[in-house]
Parts: sequence; C-alpha cells; structure tokens
Amino acid sequence: MFIIRNIIFFSVFLSIIIFGITFRIYNLNIENFWIDEMVTFWISDPNISIHETIRRNIDADLHFFFNLLLKIYFNYISYEVDLARYLPATLSILSIFLIIYLSIIIKNKNPFFLIFLISFNIYFIKYAQELRSYSLIVFLTIICLIFFFKIVDEQYKKKFVTTLLFILSQALIVLTHIYGLIIVFSFIIFNLISYFKFKKKNIYLNFSSLISGVISVIFLIVYLKNISHTVDWYPKIELKFFTNLYFSKFFGSRLLGLFHLVLLIYLVFKSKILLLKKYDQRLIFLLIIIFGYSIPVTYSLIIKPILLDKYIIFILVPVLILISNLIYLIKNNLLKKIIISLIVLMTIGNLFTETVVNQFFSKRKIHKPDLRSVFIEINKSGYKKYSFNLEKGNWTNERVLNEILKNYSNKYLNKINIKLNYIYYENSAKILNNNPNFLWLVCLYDINGTTCTIPKNLTNAKIRKNLSYNRVNLKLLEF
Repeated sequence: MFIIRNIIFFSVFLSIIIFGITFRIYNLNIENFWIDEMVTFWISDPNISIHETIRRNIDADLHFFFNLLLKIYFNYISYEVDLARYLPATLSILSIFLIIYLSIIIKNKNPFFLIFLISFNIYFIKYAQELRSYSLIVFLTIICLIFFFKIVDEQYKKKFVTTLLFILSQALIVLTHIYGLIIVFSFIIFNLISYFKFKKKNIYLNFSSLISGVISVIFLIVYLKNISHTVDWYPKIELKFFTNLYFSKFFGSRLLGLFHLVLLIYLVFKSKILLLKKYDQRLIFLLIIIFGYSIPVTYSLIIKPILLDKYIIFILVPVLILISNLIYLIKNNLLKKIIISLIVLMTIGNLFTETVVNQFFSKRKIHKPDLRSVFIEINKSGYKKYSFNLEKGNWTNERVLNEILKNYSNKYLNKINIKLNYIYYENSAKILNNNPNFLWLVCLYDINGTTCTIPKNLTNAKIRKNLSYNRVNLKLLEF
C-alpha cells in the first residue's frame, strides 16, 4: 500500500510538472511580437557591439540584464524571431524547479500544493511566452529567496560564498527591472527589524544589506540621470484597484482572484506574523508583498502613475508560498481539504476558459498584432512598399521606433519567405512623388491607439483600401 501510494503521488507530481512545462512551450510562436517585444529583440541583436547595446537600452528600454542575457543567448544560438521566446519560457520552467528547492529549504508543509499553484498559474504561463524580462524577474526573485534563507539559517555553514551570490542576485534583479529595488529594500528592512526588534545579529545579512543598498543607490542615480524617455499612458490608480490588487489578473478571473486575496489576508492575520511577537523568517514574504504595492502606489498617487500589474509580477512568488505554507493554520481538516480542492478545481476550470487549454482543441485566439496576415495581404496585392505609422510612439523618438520596427519586420519576413520593400515615410518624399505610387501604411494599436490617422506628410494621399486585423489597421495609400 505504501509503495502504491508513493507511485500515485510521484505520478501526479510529475504530471503537474509536465503540464506546467507544456503550457509554457505549446504554441510559443503562434503570435507576432508586441511592440515591447520588438524593442527587446532589437536591443539584443548579437551583431552589434556592447556599447551599441547599452546605447539602445538607454534609448528605449532599460531592462539591462535581460537584454544582455538575450544577446548572449542569440550569439550562441541564432538571431531569429522563432528562437527568441524560448529564453523566457525556459526561465519560467526553471522557476518551477527552483520553487521545489525553495519549498524544501523553508520546510513548506504543502510542497505539492505549491508546485501546482506555480505550474498552473495563468499569469506565469502568459509571461513565459512573452519576450520581456518578467520571467527573469520571477526566476531571480526565487534565487534571491533561496540565498536569503540559507544565510538566515543558523545551521548552514557556507555563508560567505552564499552571501556573495545573494548580493550578485540582488544586483542582477535591479539591473533587470527598476522595480527590483523593491525586493532589495524588503531584504534591508527585514534585516533592520531582525536586529532592532529581535536582536538578531547576522553579519552576513548586514554585509549583504550594506553592499546591495549601495549598489541600488548608485544604480538609481545612474538610471534617473540616463533615462531618455518617459511615458504618459500609465493608468491612474482608481478605487476599484484596491478591491482586488491585480489579483483578478494574477489568477485569471475576478472570482478566483478575490478568493485567493481573501484567503491570503485571512491566513496572514491568523498567522500573526505582522504583529512581530516572535522572530519569523516568513516575514520577508510579507515585506515583499507590502512594499511591492505600497511604494509604487504611493508614488502613483502623489506624483504620477507608474504602476502596471506586470511590473510587480514578483509579488506572486511570496503570495503563492504564503498561501501554501499557511493553509495548515486551518485546523479543520475537512475545511482545509475543501479550500485546497476549490483552488485546484477553479484553477483548472479557469484554464479551460482561457487560451491555455482551449488551444489544444481549437484554433488559438490571437491577442497580439496580426502582422503575419498584414504581410501576406501586402504581398498578394502586388504593391510591395510598406511603412509603419510612427507618429504616436511617444515613449521613444521616431528614428529609434523606425529602427525597431524595420529590424523585426525584416527578420519576420525572412522567416515566412516574403520579400517586401520597407520605407521610412519621413525620408521618402522623392520615392512617393513618382506618380502614380502606392504605399501600404501599417498602424499598430500598440503605438497609435485605434484612431490610425494618416501622418501629416502623407495627408495628400488617397485611401484605396482600409483593412483591419487583430490590433492592426492597414491602409493602401495612392499618391
């Protein structure tokens, strides 16, 4: 009986891991890139110098470490559109295995439940398939937590090397995204609370707090000095934000998000960790969550909006760990089993309402700009000249935006074996004045919104065709 139970347990455990991996890899390249992914792809070109990569980072992105990592990846593999997303997907898959290791370190009483939550979380799956730094942030957050718990473990011996690795991982997460500073700040506050409240003297944690703090301050100064673009499209924080704290996005539906949020709040208060009556290393999870919300929310309310749900994706790590770790506080075994079963069933059921599972049974719904259909339409029309509408790309200048879009479209056209003539309309007056002439104008909703007006220097043109695809408008202009 014992052997059979272990076989069943291992089989279910392995199945969860396999499904988690499959959800992250399946149909990885069925959709085209968002403009943000095109930016990442352009910056990470392995054929340019490190100096040029840094310049492009400053011009358009500032996710330094992920872009550098991607550049190295391309250098060893190949600079192709279809290979790009395998890096974030791989990092997301590795995060599942890191969580297993972390759950062992912190002696999580429900590791099986935690692995399910991580593997089947729709938000992690979504960003595993996007060429941005968010899967790396999650990966580095778990790495930081692993090193942190080793340092604060009084029985652990190899603390000096671990401390150096801890400092390095904090530096890398800051270089990956500016919100990484919140995680470093959380570790520093934990150290201060441990020292002044509980008289815990940990020279390794003190040293890491000092060095990581100095590195973070230097980076912030350099960041603020060199940032060359700002955006004005961040949404204002409204009252409804405080009713779910992005949990509806993190878990795929308002019902499921509210269920997790209420459960988390209940378990946290029941645990009494925040009362600081005794030293509890799990306080670090709460500090990351608290500061992950409070710092950007306070800045957004007082100065200007800066918060998007994906920027605080790292919060999901401590949220899921705490839910799985604290659920044992529910003493009624029947109630505990009902809650766990509800979470499992609702999570799986929600995946069936989303693309994640539906794509196995029917054609996947496209959410990103459908440039494939756009390029096929241009190619079959006989008019081979095309240009992107750049006028409202206010997060960077038109020259940079032109380079980004040209780079991606050329690479993608090579992939689908179509030859078109890309034109930057700002420099094409002579070409377009050779009457009669035609130009396809591609308008990405990512950049222009849905209005898609014709640029000022092309207003003398006549619109011969006006077509719409997913998040793209296409116009054939005659001059």
